[in-house]
Amino acid sequence: MDSSSDDETAMIIGAATSALAAGYAVLEAYRTPIVIPRPPHINRDQARENYMDSILYGSSSYCIDQIRMDQDIFFRLLNTLTVRGLLHPTIHMSLREQLLMFLQIVGYNLRFRTVGGYLYRSTETISRYFSIVLDAILKLYPELVHLPNQSTPPEILGNQRYYPWFADCIGAIDGTHILAAVPLEIQGKFRGRKGIPTQNVLAAISFDLKFSYVLAGWEGSAHDSRVLEDALSRPGGLQVPKDKYYLVDAGYGIRNGFIPPYIGVRYHLKEYDGNPPQNEKELFNLRHSSLRTTIERGFGILKKRFRVIDNDPFWDFKTQVDVVLACCILHNHIMGITPNDRFIQEMGRKGEKQFRWSKPMEHMMLQILAEEVKLGNRPNNNFRQSSFTRVVDAIKEKFGATCLPDHVENHLRTVRASWSTIVAIRGRSGFSWIEDLKMIIASPTVYHDYIQKNPSHDKFIHKKIDFYDEMALVVGKDMATGSFGKTFTDINLGAPLTVDDAVNNITELVMQKEIPYSNASSSETNTSSCGAKQHRKRNRSSDEIEKISERLAEVAAALTKLSTNKLDVSSLYDEIMKMKGYEEEFLASVFDHLVQNEMLAKSFIVKSDRLRLNFLEDFKKQRQT
Repeated sequence: MDSSSDDETAMIIGAATSALAAGYAVLEAYRTPIVIPRPPHINRDQARENYMDSILYGSSSYCIDQIRMDQDIFFRLLNTLTVRGLLHPTIHMSLREQLLMFLQIVGYNLRFRTVGGYLYRSTETISRYFSIVLDAILKLYPELVHLPNQSTPPEILGNQRYYPWFADCIGAIDGTHILAAVPLEIQGKFRGRKGIPTQNVLAAISFDLKFSYVLAGWEGSAHDSRVLEDALSRPGGLQVPKDKYYLVDAGYGIRNGFIPPYIGVRYHLKEYDGNPPQNEKELFNLRHSSLRTTIERGFGILKKRFRVIDNDPFWDFKTQVDVVLACCILHNHIMGITPNDRFIQEMGRKGEKQFRWSKPMEHMMLQILAEEVKLGNRPNNNFRQSSFTRVVDAIKEKFGATCLPDHVENHLRTVRASWSTIVAIRGRSGFSWIEDLKMIIASPTVYHDYIQKNPSHDKFIHKKIDFYDEMALVVGKDMATGSFGKTFTDINLGAPLTVDDAVNNITELVMQKEIPYSNASSSETNTSSCGAKQHRKRNRSSDEIEKISERLAEVAAALTKLSTNKLDVSSLYDEIMKMKGYEEEFLASVFDHLVQNEMLAKSFIVKSDRLRLNFLEDFKKQRQT
């Protein structure tokens, strides 16, 4: 009894001691203060001045990136606002800070809090001065926005395509929809055909790309002709000089001072590519469309320069309307000083927004880009800028056309879309592919049913597809093929996997970059080590281990060869066609598949004949299923 009692006493004492120790530790933790180091002191005024100096006294390109205009234009605008008494410095904010802050907001649609962080200002301060600068900019419109005079624009007078037939034309008019944020109860009348709230902005632009009239704030559901009617009826609204006219689209109808194109006659410039006008109406529509691209370029430059125009607004609707008008005024100020700045050049110098590609130009582009693919100059499925520059130089040298790298990149997207359509049609039931002719064919019934639903695809059926091989090299790899898709019925229920098969699978995975070789090796090692602790296989012979080592050495050698060699498409084709026992059409399909999977193609080249046969049999089974 005494011994048992002593043990219980010891246990109680031990538990009490532990509880006291834990309680003491908790108390010490609460007593120890958590010290948060204070941030270093920043002289906000000095930091603010340094930030503005870096923009206004740095490089011209950096200044344009930050405030969408260079230093000369900025200081001229600042001087105009100051001389006219429209903007005043305060004890809290200088003139240049007020204007720079405003330009950053409208240039990138930045929130007040973001700009306040750059300038060490509160959100309320930024908001207040934004309204002040906005009001000052709007009051500049009498000096910067003018109706065109009655003389013939020099852009028409010096161009035989338009003069004297369009001698009395003074500009173009059109509308554009700009995103609007309005209360939920009135969103219905702001929703246009795209289903989102917008404001319908009507603008008249002269051929020097300046806005001569702007009417903003109409609900997005309003028809363009109704907005034009309001512009004509407003006091001090849109005025058309006597015997002069604007070019408009067919939606505005025929009225004095406004000339639309012929209805029912092809109009857009792309409709005339490779198919010149056949009569006087088509010729008029072609010239009309070419001239009216001025309004599209004007809107494009405005939205590219001031990102606030084409993004979700965060002000009340009245401010949204004022911001649109202010951006148009700033655009005219810039065009009056530098009519060919960086944004104009990006849209194309004195030309159309889209570069007009001819068939020989497109063929040259695809040939050059196909060579770039063979040279390995398309990492991550994207061409380097040097590849586009090479195309630009070649087109300029042969055709004398002014082409930009952006034109090449944009046209490549068009080619990629065409290729996607071709692949989709080839995969449809009822369509066949003639390899020798590079042509998709179908029975009359299938053809007519399909074309009724997809009339724009007519150019891909029963016609030779130009530059098919070049397109396959340049954009074929970018298309989703579903070649990695697998379901339960694809599982091989045959003989168990052998060591040779397992090593072969690892080789293919490594070569396709699905798993890094080093990771695969370490993973095998870890798994083997872990498994050895649980149920080590004691019957594995040294011959098997040596065999696996030899196979892994082959994999390493193959990887080394792959890392130093680029895919030679011609050699790949020769190697595939050497395989005996298969039809030529089947081997051609294998070639097309491997060209679209570069790493798999490299894997095929370095394999032995036995492994190549295994690959061909697997590919054949996949096609049959």
